[in-house]
Amino acid sequence: MTAPHQLQDAPAGLSAALDRSRFTKAQFWVMALILAGMFFDTLEQNSVGAMASNIKGSLNLDDTHLTTINTATVLGGLVGRLLGGWIADRWGRRTALGANLLVYTLGGLISAFAMNYEVLLASRFIVGIGLGGEFTIGIAMLSEMVATRHRGSLVATLNIGSGGVGNFLAYGLFFLLLGPLAPSLGGDGAVWRWTFVFLAVPALLIVVFRRKLPESPRYLLSQGRVQDANQVLAILTSDSLKAPTAVIDGPLSAADIPQRQVTASPRAVFARAVLPRTVVIGFASWMAFGSQVTLNFLMPTMLVGRGYSISDSLLYTMIMNVGSLLGACAAALVANRLGRRTVVGGAAALGCLTALAFALLADATLAILILGAVFQFFTMITNTTLAVWSPELYPTAIRASGTSIVNGIGNVAGAVMPFAAIALFHSHGFAGVFGMVAVMYALLVVASRFAPETRGRTLEEVNEAKVLVRAAV
Repeated sequence: MTAPHQLQDAPAGLSAALDRSRFTKAQFWVMALILAGMFFDTLEQNSVGAMASNIKGSLNLDDTHLTTINTATVLGGLVGRLLGGWIADRWGRRTALGANLLVYTLGGLISAFAMNYEVLLASRFIVGIGLGGEFTIGIAMLSEMVATRHRGSLVATLNIGSGGVGNFLAYGLFFLLLGPLAPSLGGDGAVWRWTFVFLAVPALLIVVFRRKLPESPRYLLSQGRVQDANQVLAILTSDSLKAPTAVIDGPLSAADIPQRQVTASPRAVFARAVLPRTVVIGFASWMAFGSQVTLNFLMPTMLVGRGYSISDSLLYTMIMNVGSLLGACAAALVANRLGRRTVVGGAAALGCLTALAFALLADATLAILILGAVFQFFTMITNTTLAVWSPELYPTAIRASGTSIVNGIGNVAGAVMPFAAIALFHSHGFAGVFGMVAVMYALLVVASRFAPETRGRTLEEVNEAKVLVRAAV
């Protein structure tokens, strides 16, 4: 059964209250607890690619098997994003984040003890489910809990820690474990198992500390829980995550509850009022995240295919990811100064040119390192800004679902495009892979021109259009 609902976000009372607040210690700890889970997400995205040669030798697999394992992880991430987004919109952001890392830990431990290809494949799908919602729910949650003037830079900062520092430290960690420490961890045939354990167990500590996370006040208000929203607002504008002991009479009242809104259903993400946004950002995510996942997964394998040792390939990939760290920092610096369309379009255009240069000129080691780092710089600017942009384009009732779906489209690209990249690498080497990436970035430039600008606007202003949509009841 369906019924018409109006697409609108909460009135400006909540945004005004947050905009009057400085960036507090409580908001910092919210960001830190969200970021901690995202960091493991980044490590896991890179893990199978980094350990490809070890896993292939231990389980007698080939490149197609490894690419399929990556695809299983990415598809699991898609399921996790869609399911997590629905849970976050239906039962709260905090609830969804609370379950993610438990599922991830289970999958990671199964991976460590997998004795054949089939078990490893299934375990990586479970890992993907556990981590799928980490990034999208996290950025949606943080965007709802800080002042408008800080929103862009703070959400971008999440990608500094996950995509920037995470990508760099990931390959540093893998370089140590799979290189100098490998003999003490059982040699090349066993070290990958210990690596999966090291990635899984610490996540349990984050699960414990995340119990201190407050719920998003925008979500609470959308559910009519005015008193709870006032309580959380008091926490966020203080310097402690500890809830007030007394009942808070805050600035929010029943008048601030949205009178009509879309039902918390993924179907509403494709309603007429927001469908253009979903199509444009989804298409952009396919191009941007598909390229990133493909190159992060395949770079060590491609370098080994060019004759470099496993240790050298991991070290060189880590050096290239200095560009990722710098790119994420640059995106955070310009988030509140330049519009989203300008940043995404400009960085994608420069990334396209850099990919073409890599395809034509990356023969010597120095050229590979420099062009690889420059490309990662523009990749991270693009992806970080898309991460900031996507949750801003949906009303509270479907913000987590919308963010999860458009980023999930990027997940599908990350599952599909490595197969095309592997075929191109075998037939045309680096030139084939980076030629494909250059085309994807050129299309991303075009897509970036069609989404609404959100810089400097409250979430309510961006989503205030009172257009009737059809949503499931």
